[in-house]
Amino acid sequence: MTDHFAEQLVKKYHDPKDDLKRAAIIGGAVAVTLASVLMVLGGFPLALILPVCAIWLAVYLFRLQNVEYEYSCTNGTLDIDKILGQTRRRSMLSVEVSSFTVFGKAEEVTESDKDMTTFSAMGESLMGEDDGSETYYAEFEHPEHGSCCLYFSPDQALRDAIEPFLSRELRAQRRYA
Repeated sequence: MTDHFAEQLVKKYHDPKDDLKRAAIIGGAVAVTLASVLMVLGGFPLALILPVCAIWLAVYLFRLQNVEYEYSCTNGTLDIDKILGQTRRRSMLSVEVSSFTVFGKAEEVTESDKDMTTFSAMGESLMGEDDGSETYYAEFEHPEHGSCCLYFSPDQALRDAIEPFLSRELRAQRRYA
């Protein structure tokens, strides 16, 4: 028996909230630096340590703002990991593709109205070329999270690895869509 495996690395789309976080980081570092200058002029020479710490912390927080997602599909199990600053990795979601009740392009599927836990792992491919990835949507029941929906950007290879493990009804819908 052959294993079905595909993986993809995508960089998170930046939104205005990300820009606001970056501006707050820079503003905080500048404020601490200015405050330390005033403290040094006021007779506290140890305050020179504060700008160094503030700049180090700003650089660290800036690196954590670079978010990537790694999708991997192995024999019908879709795993999504979130990578922060290219150093810290944490598992975001692991789900059996056979549990999907809805799957398709986000703009083409009818989403349920019920309350669900939402996972968003959308981004642009880091493979260097336009691989035709679009935003896809999936709904499923998860043992830990209950009713869930997932927004993600799989490329053609990942969609090909997911397809054989979809339920018969979803595969039929995708053929005629």
